[in-house]
Amino acid sequence: MDTDIVSAFAKIGRLNQLKKLFSHHQLVITPMIYEELAVSLEYGYSFPKDIIGQLNIVSPTDEEEHEYHRLLTSKRALGKGELEAICICTKRSGFFSSMDSAALKYAETNGVVTLTLHSILRSFLVSGLLSRTSVKSLIRDIEEKDHMEIADVDLIFDDV
Repeated sequence: MDTDIVSAFAKIGRLNQLKKLFSHHQLVITPMIYEELAVSLEYGYSFPKDIIGQLNIVSPTDEEEHEYHRLLTSKRALGKGELEAICICTKRSGFFSSMDSAALKYAETNGVVTLTLHSILRSFLVSGLLSRTSVKSLIRDIEEKDHMEIADVDLIFDDV
């Protein structure tokens, strides 16, 4: 999970719901994502404590680390956390989730299965974990606390 996704859920106190949705999978962060979260802690934000306390940190293998360093010079438009996570997902057949469209596109072109915020929100609805009203409330909370607007919200509810 990239910093932006886990941060959005942690900021609204719903990280447990995200973990429940993915209860059959291991939600992890990488050391670089941990460092990004640590910066937020230094600025006085408390939400990273929830993430660090609830998600495991998975370190890259030597091969993944080598690929990460190679990409640092060629893919500087992407953040360190995103690059490290994509390298790990590529080698381990993991899923990559982010709100960054460039990171998602790069992951997809490298054969990594990606999960957008829209697909996560839709999964809450489809799985029955949350009602339509609860998903709408979740969207409002994310938009308010993360100071963002989720585009094309209606697509989350199409044919459900």
